Amino acid sequence: MNKPPLQIAYITGRSFPGRADLSPVQTAFINRLAKPGRTLAQLNFPYVTGASDSTTFEAVGLFTASLNNSRDYLASRRPVFEKNYQMPVAGLLARAQHTVFLAGSCGLELFNNLNLPAALLKTTSVFAYGPVARKRPVCHHFLVQGDNDRISQIWFRNVDSKVRSGHMNYLVNPELLTLCEHFISSIESNQAMP
Repeated sequence: MNKPPLQIAYITGRSFPGRADLSPVQTAFINRLAKPGRTLAQLNFPYVTGASDSTTFEAVGLFTASLNNSRDYLASRRPVFEKNYQMPVAGLLARAQHTVFLAGSCGLELFNNLNLPAALLKTTSVFAYGPVARKRPVCHHFLVQGDNDRISQIWFRNVDSKVRSGHMNYLVNPELLTLCEHFISSIESNQAMP
């Protein structure tokens, strides 16, 4: 079976635990990246649905979402995180020749803590916006930070690009879409994919 050349998927903390659905804003952003040869993953991390998962978006308040994302961040630092989630992510990566993760906020920490094997990292890139993580990923990546994002600025002083944004409104910023499209196009044109 021929794999699609490139897929794009989100990896973010989950504002609503047990759900892998994309918000309307996430859906609108990823749909703008659609082009021939690209597959768009319509689920967020961990890319599987189960009895407690839903693919119907349900909004939660900012305080609750922040608390749940913080829990995802802290839980990802435990060994059980890698054990539980490395295989579902590897399954997602196996669907395409190359995968670009859109890592929002603590999604970069989640990605790092998966400790993916080197062979998988060769076919993976990360476009992180508002990154909240202890380090950069060890694969091809690009970090974007808002000039008014005080949360991300605690974690990263040096990023690859700045945009006019706070921590909560990256995906509606046209600058971010332009940077993301350029990043993905450069992967495609430079034949970084196998």
